[in-house]
Amino acid sequence: MSAGRVILIVLGSIGVLFGLALLAGGGFLLWADRTQREDGYLTTPTERFATPTYALTRTRLEVDTDGARWVLNDSWFGKVRIRGERVGGKTLFMGIGPEAAVAKYLGPVAHANVEDIDFDPFRVTYLPVTGGAPQGPPTEQRFWAASASGVGTQTLTWKVRDGDWSVVLMNADGSRGVAADIDLGAKLSFLLWVAIGLLIGGVLVVGGSTALIVLSARTRQPQPAPPTPPAAGHGSGSASAPEPPDRSTEEPPPSSTLSS
Repeated sequence: MSAGRVILIVLGSIGVLFGLALLAGGGFLLWADRTQREDGYLTTPTERFATPTYALTRTRLEVDTDGARWVLNDSWFGKVRIRGERVGGKTLFMGIGPEAAVAKYLGPVAHANVEDIDFDPFRVTYLPVTGGAPQGPPTEQRFWAASASGVGTQTLTWKVRDGDWSVVLMNADGSRGVAADIDLGAKLSFLLWVAIGLLIGGVLVVGGSTALIVLSARTRQPQPAPPTPPAAGHGSGSASAPEPPDRSTEEPPPSSTLSS
């Protein structure tokens, strides 16, 4: 096998692996889009978030569409939903506000910032920030872009906009000790089309790469040699019958005379 064929087989094998990865990604997104939606929102499992301090925050939420504002609509990435239920009898507050305003309000306040979240298995990494009590309850602040508070399950819905944002969970009265069961949802209508595109691309890549491997590995059959004509005087049936003598060249026998 030539070196060129070996290279083509290696490239085809890499293509098959890449195509299988596309198929796996498309299958996962299709499964998530079909099974993990609720009221049109792609929703995470409900998990408990808790801190002994005055607030839970998630900062540095940067939204920058680079001028493509058409992305931020209900057909693509339009809304975010946060649902929470306070553990215990206190009233829960949830809010989304500009990062600078939230930092000014909670900068001197003891709180915990959510640094990282893993859902399988669920694990939260908090960054504790030392400080004192807030100057006033969160319900009295006017900088919130969206907020919800009350007893029982609360739902905060926010239309996504460009900017730097922070999410805040507190007790509505600003007291210490926050614990709530939270799930997050987002309207990602484009997810289905991304999944279909990955599946189609995976099928094409796998099919093309497989064909490349098969064609490169195929062994060409040698051309059959042309038949050799049999040599004269050799082999069975090659002997020819001897030619009859040419009687025209033979002298006639002498004639005999009969005497009377």
